[in-house]
Amino acid sequence: MTRLRLLGYPVSNYVNVVRAALLEKELPFEFVPTRASQDAAFRQLSPLGKIPVLETAAGCLTETVAILDYLDDAYPDIPLRPARAFERARARQMINIIQIYVEAQVRQLFPGLFMGGDNLPTTEASVRAMLDRATAALSQLLVPEPFLLGERPGQADLFAYYNLDIADRVTRFTYHRSLIEEIGGLEDWLKAMRARSSTRLVMAEFQSSFATYLADHGAAYSPEESRRSLSHA
Repeated sequence: MTRLRLLGYPVSNYVNVVRAALLEKELPFEFVPTRASQDAAFRQLSPLGKIPVLETAAGCLTETVAILDYLDDAYPDIPLRPARAFERARARQMINIIQIYVEAQVRQLFPGLFMGGDNLPTTEASVRAMLDRATAALSQLLVPEPFLLGERPGQADLFAYYNLDIADRVTRFTYHRSLIEEIGGLEDWLKAMRARSSTRLVMAEFQSSFATYLADHGAAYSPEESRRSLSHA
């Protein structure tokens, strides 16, 4: 088997989705810490200069959903997609809602939380409105038994876990509300996901890299303050 190489930064939720997928599929790979860049050489690997980048024998791939599908198509022994067409479509439905209506929304607030900048009140208000709709939708869709679409975690679980984690950090700090608690019914699923060896490895490196990132950027965000704010809300 050709060894795969994953280029990315441990703070990135999208990088962590792919890294966890590689671990869950028990594929040999090399993780190469790499920042996103508009450098011409890096854009030969990633046309938009984004991470993650997966280097394969056939060439480089970007975009998390495309990478996940490639991994299942190329290495089907431990699948991360359901076998049935309808269940596969349900997984993609969950992924799309989380990506577009949760992650892309809270990403608008990253500058004021994680990057030492400011967020406009109008931005906070518009993001809040979309999150209200997304939370209601995900309350209907995310029903673990014990995982979202089966007896073991798949693409939808990995995408949900790493993206809801960062979204929950944003909503706790900005709005004094927990997105995950409002969706509801995820307590046992969270425990099961956190117990995975892939999660423990990925999140350990995320935590140390995230702390360094926040310090380097003079970020307003503080995990401790976020927890205190929610407890007094």
